[in-house]
Amino acid sequence: MAGYNKANYLIEFRFQGQAKKTIKNLIWDADKACIIGNAKNRRPVPHITLVGSLSTNNEKKLIGVFNHICSKYPLMSFTVVGFNTFEENRVMYIDIKPSSELDDFRWQLSKELQNFCKLTLNDNNRKFYFHSTIAMNLSPQKFSCIKKYIGTKSKPNFEHFVVRATILKNGKILREYDFLLRRPLTRRYAKSRTTFRKTMFLLNEFFEGKFDPNKNTINETKTLCEKIKSFFGA
Repeated sequence: MAGYNKANYLIEFRFQGQAKKTIKNLIWDADKACIIGNAKNRRPVPHITLVGSLSTNNEKKLIGVFNHICSKYPLMSFTVVGFNTFEENRVMYIDIKPSSELDDFRWQLSKELQNFCKLTLNDNNRKFYFHSTIAMNLSPQKFSCIKKYIGTKSKPNFEHFVVRATILKNGKILREYDFLLRRPLTRRYAKSRTTFRKTMFLLNEFFEGKFDPNKNTINETKTLCEKIKSFFGA
């Protein structure tokens, strides 16, 4: 395979709504309490990394595989289950318990992408620690401070839905897939407030039992075809 291009790609989920606001405030407050200085140099985007960082010399194929795999999966969920740490790397994070669908989705992405992308060792493993980072790259002193500070906070515990999955290229949105609209989005539509309002409207309809976002997934279509074939003895 030819050498990989220099672009850096990442596939992630980005929190929305009150969860986004709560986690962002936690990142800012922890950063300020322990005088870390990371948050003030960037705009924290609460997220869960699904694959990456990665590199490839075939961006078009990356987008195609991403869209195809997303189209096969239903609206997925996960549960935020408190705080945890990676002691060796001195990372503080929010612990995430994925649904079986989300866990499988992450693994299917990894398996397909490793055929033409350069992935990290973690991405090549079936076992994966879903998390949302609060602080990283910490000195031992700052790490100790963060752990004490987080110990004073109430542990978060709530369910959240993967409304969209996002491909970043060099830190900027390249593509998204919307699991409520059931379609891929270019950067323009991914950043569109009008499009996002449509997504949130459908999410509310889903919560009220008025909308099924999973009726047009590829897997469900195949299941229906299989039922028809079975009925006719095909």
